[in-house]
Amino acid sequence: MDKPTKPQKKIGFKTRRDALTFEESFKFKASGSTMMTFGELYELYMEDAKVRLKPTTYCNKEYIISLKVLPFFKDLPLASITPATIRKWQNQLFSTTYAREKSQLHYTQTYLKTINNQVSAIFNFAVKYYHLPQNPACLCGSIGKKRSDRISFWTLDEFRAFIVVYKDDILYYTIFMMLFWTGMREGKLLALTAADFNFSTQTISTTKSYSRLNGQDLIQKPKTSKSIRTITIPPFLCSIVQTYMNSIYRLHKHDRLFPITKHSILRYLHNGSQKAGVKK
Repeated sequence: MDKPTKPQKKIGFKTRRDALTFEESFKFKASGSTMMTFGELYELYMEDAKVRLKPTTYCNKEYIISLKVLPFFKDLPLASITPATIRKWQNQLFSTTYAREKSQLHYTQTYLKTINNQVSAIFNFAVKYYHLPQNPACLCGSIGKKRSDRISFWTLDEFRAFIVVYKDDILYYTIFMMLFWTGMREGKLLALTAADFNFSTQTISTTKSYSRLNGQDLIQKPKTSKSIRTITIPPFLCSIVQTYMNSIYRLHKHDRLFPITKHSILRYLHNGSQKAGVKK
């Protein structure tokens, strides 16, 4: 025989009205009713996402939705949200600005796309699992762009002007030489250990990524198997890395080679660009 379901109980409400409101919300969520609010759906969606996503991906999602989505949608019943509702919210995003270096800027096209995708994902979840007839965000249409129109690259001469700034700083000299000549992302670079280098074959094995979450270091697998690869590096870069390794006292093969954060790299990149007179 199946074990009977244990009744759900919650205590501590200040008023009877609060208790009834909670009971109604609980029943809507349990039944998958489209009369539940967007905020209640969000809670169900994030409960599901927490066991399926990497911690950093989950936190990024939570940050975007809580700041850019919930203030508008939280108290709206799902059944009341139409393509026109979505469009009104999108128009608010277009007019929103944020402060940066004493200027007021609008969200980039790629960030608008990212925010809109989060909303669409929540409605897709409702369609698939909670009987929502259709996704109003899809009917409304997306906003923003998947890729930026402009991607800024340094020429070799610009990089040479920049790297001179750090010629006497062996840590950041090695970091920026690695980033420029391998093209790897900061997260992968910061996860590298001595064991990832094979100087006899002049290769680096990239199998993991570094990030920082809630004050803790995280080493995670890349999002896709394509991100796990072996990179061939030129002899001069091998020499630079070996010199750097030899400068580290009692380096163990599984220690992180570059014990800093992405924020530090960006700060040194910004400062070095200014000193060298090259674009950021």
